[in-house]
Amino acid sequence: MNKEQFKRKLRIMKRKKWPFALIALVLVVAIALPIGLSAKMTGDRLKEKAPIPLTDVIIKQTDREKITLVAHRGYSSQAPENTIPAIQKAAEYGFDYVEIDVRQTKDGVWVLMHDEDIGTVCDKSGKVSSFTYYDLVPYNIVKGANVQDYPELKIPTFEQALKACLEFNVKPMIEIKDYTREGLENLLKIIDKYGFTKTCSVISFHREAVEIVREINSEITLYKLVSKLNKDEMELCLANPDMGVSFNGNNKANTPEKIAELQKAGIPLACWTVDTKETMEKWVGEGVTTFVTNRIYFHN
Repeated sequence: MNKEQFKRKLRIMKRKKWPFALIALVLVVAIALPIGLSAKMTGDRLKEKAPIPLTDVIIKQTDREKITLVAHRGYSSQAPENTIPAIQKAAEYGFDYVEIDVRQTKDGVWVLMHDEDIGTVCDKSGKVSSFTYYDLVPYNIVKGANVQDYPELKIPTFEQALKACLEFNVKPMIEIKDYTREGLENLLKIIDKYGFTKTCSVISFHREAVEIVREINSEITLYKLVSKLNKDEMELCLANPDMGVSFNGNNKANTPEKIAELQKAGIPLACWTVDTKETMEKWVGEGVTTFVTNRIYFHN
């Protein structure tokens, strides 16, 4: 093979390989983009954000009197999410309720944590379910709004959170992130121990979890969390009128017509995560009165 023949063969090989290189590039982008977006969203959620007074959102005093505001993961725009300081901040800003996320440790202790991996907010990575509670004690929460004001901040247990709710006079809305039946039985015992059975709410994306809770306790207020009110979700919600629905107020698939259908069936409604004047005004106009929010507050 002479020099010219070799160059020609090399050019042919390059032409044949470029589609494979393009496919490889597309795959890399497809994998990296969601990871990058997820990291950005997590970073955004952990940043401090300016509080918005309800008086800037709802003009009529009669409307304001009907509104129930729930501080999302505690008042997470002012203190690290799912912590005792976030619960205290919610009370300071006039909230009646705080939403908190609960997961079980390896040894069955309920703790406050939104994500499966504690590395989102802590100086250590790993799944909550892979640690015993005492394994978690040395680690600090190092990410979140104004975290610099709270050195050596720890992951609180569910019991510690309920004690804080009593101390600061707020009621809990408890989101079950993972569960076992035995764990749910224990969770309800803890709720009853601190006197919140008739005043708290239990919520979850897991339908089985809320069904088990209802089976064990007929009094407690329940909400099924729904991101998108598609046909299946609407049918399930309408078939369980004793269970409320907490829907994503920012998802365009959750139309006023669907909300009106749920209201007609007498199903209690809550709306999450409502952080803008426009979104709240929209749903107040549709008759929704309970809002989970990171930013909008009553007073301080």
